[in-house]
Amino acid sequence: MRRLFRSGVIATTALAAAGFTMVRSDVRIETRVDARIRKEVGAIVDSLEREGMKPEPLVDCALQGTQKNAAPDKILAAVQKWARDLRHARRLLGPNATPAEVNAGAQAIRAGVDVKQLERLRDARSEQRYASAFTALNTMAYLVSNGVPADTASTVLVNLALQGASESQIAALQDDIERDIKGGTPPGLSTVGRAVGLLDAMLAERDSSDSVVPGAALPSTRGTARPADPMAGPSRGSSVGNQASGARPPAPRGKDNKRPPP
Repeated sequence: MRRLFRSGVIATTALAAAGFTMVRSDVRIETRVDARIRKEVGAIVDSLEREGMKPEPLVDCALQGTQKNAAPDKILAAVQKWARDLRHARRLLGPNATPAEVNAGAQAIRAGVDVKQLERLRDARSEQRYASAFTALNTMAYLVSNGVPADTASTVLVNLALQGASESQIAALQDDIERDIKGGTPPGLSTVGRAVGLLDAMLAERDSSDSVVPGAALPSTRGTARPADPMAGPSRGSSVGNQASGARPPAPRGKDNKRPPP
């Protein structure tokens, strides 16, 4: 018996040294999920954890299906779809995305957002610009569930994140939009209008502090640069009030600009 135990310890140590992680399935799966699919669901959960993802949504899905007495095949299919969505979100957001961001990204994908917007977050990734990504992704899915068109929600929220909107600003935006919708404003119209208002406020704050909003266009030396329209693509800023580079001030009054004759 001791020899078998020692062999098991040696084998486990060797696997760990080789980079393999031994993961035990969530205890709730072992005790509550339908016995006919318990092993398969547990294997999917373990696989996701070994890949560095948190499979909590997947576990919740299996538990809810069991509680509702859904057919085992349907529960397993739903769990497998969740796993695919999590892996898809991981690919879109990049390997540096946190497990919480991946979960939020999967929720956004399931809500039907434009996956190209998630790629924009990945491509523009930096610690400063990406600080509000988790909140932005969560807000996307929430707004879609409240009637905001998926492409509108994804474009607006990604643009705000890349313009440097803070988590508190995005949370306040969500509250404002929710209030507008309850008051009868069309969801998409409220989302665009509120986002424009937030961008204007960010611009005003930037101008008052004589600094640049993280992720926004640099001030123009010939005019005023404003953040991009929230419904537009990647912003570069636009200048207004430009003067032609070749223009010169008029000569002082009372003086003749003509050269004297030789």
